[in-house]
Amino acid sequence: MMTPLWIVGALVLLFASLTSARLPDGRLHANMPPMLTIPQATSPEGPVTSRNGTTIPPYNTTYYFNQLIDHNNPSLGTFVQRYWHTWEFYEPGGPVILFTPGEVNADGYDGYLTNGTINGRIAQQQNGATIVLEHRFYGYSNPYNNLSVASLQVHTIQQAIDDLVYFAYNVDLPMPGGNHVTPAEAPWILIGGSYSGALTSFTVVNQPDVFRAAYASSAVVESIVDYWGYFEPIREYMPQNCSNDVQAVIAYIDETFISGTTEEIDAIKTLFNMNLTHLDDFAGALRNNLWDWQSLQPDSGPDMQFFQFCDALEVKDGVSAPIEGWGLDYALNAWGTYWADTYYYLICGDYSAEECLGSYDPTQSYYTDISINNAARSWEWIVCNYMGFLQDGAPLDQPTIVTRLIQPIYDEASEESRQS
Repeated sequence: MMTPLWIVGALVLLFASLTSARLPDGRLHANMPPMLTIPQATSPEGPVTSRNGTTIPPYNTTYYFNQLIDHNNPSLGTFVQRYWHTWEFYEPGGPVILFTPGEVNADGYDGYLTNGTINGRIAQQQNGATIVLEHRFYGYSNPYNNLSVASLQVHTIQQAIDDLVYFAYNVDLPMPGGNHVTPAEAPWILIGGSYSGALTSFTVVNQPDVFRAAYASSAVVESIVDYWGYFEPIREYMPQNCSNDVQAVIAYIDETFISGTTEEIDAIKTLFNMNLTHLDDFAGALRNNLWDWQSLQPDSGPDMQFFQFCDALEVKDGVSAPIEGWGLDYALNAWGTYWADTYYYLICGDYSAEECLGSYDPTQSYYTDISINNAARSWEWIVCNYMGFLQDGAPLDQPTIVTRLIQPIYDEASEESRQS
């Protein structure tokens, strides 16, 4: 079983099974900030043997709970919320460990029931049972049959908190004694990572008497709209020759797009083979090479996409650039060639630049698709209304590896279109 990467604080770029035509990397649109979803953890297939030798259902067995649509108005009724559960290590008196993977379809997250994760390790040590609960408006746990603005009115952080509490007090777990393990009768432990780690923290503050203990990993507890600082660890800890050259290229592109001639602007578009109408779409697209940092892990090898990008800029004739980099001229041409010949296809496939990276056409399916199991739309609703995390260029008094043409208003405008 694979150890959960989020234990060591990793935030991994992962998009759930999105609807309609998707880009090769799984996204509906390549100029959107990444979600904060934690990675899946694998689990064995087939029946499970409990601690007392009893055969119990496989980890991937799906269970269903009738959750309130609106905790402020119970008369609206309930919807079906999916969960996964095992009592492999459970003994009477042991805790119940509750976990939600957050902003993702929860299929495939049953590995968090096992002792390959901190959840299962706690259960094994403390004789507990484990649960994975799908977050409302993700996967197939939806109060309504669409993701329209009207439906999303009950997609709030407070409703998600109340879901966890209502579930804990009302679920009849399919295990021996599962109807007598409410927080009034047994200790419950709440666990989350990344956004769901923040949700864990918010829940403990908002409902302090429900969960006996909580564990929040990589918890993004501070809502930051102008989140230019997202790129700061990347700028500081990426190979410094690469960092210096990226800063030089971005500074040049910004200066040219703001005050350069048409010929100079067109030369950059030609170099990258990316003829986008709006210059902020073009400059913002270059964030994709930097977002790949999220996929790195402590044992990542040189074949990882982020390192391939830096090698394209910094390795010339088999020789690596000095710490200051090769300088603007070489780095600009190297980045443009790598983007045009290799990288564009990885994120856009056969889509045109406007289809893949343009953000100004409100008729694109990326904006208009309101079908369920569209994690990007559900997450953007939370981002726009509650969390922020808009990843843009640094202020003028700070060095930046990201264009300053991208500020919160750019992503906010796109989100407003998506929610119309």
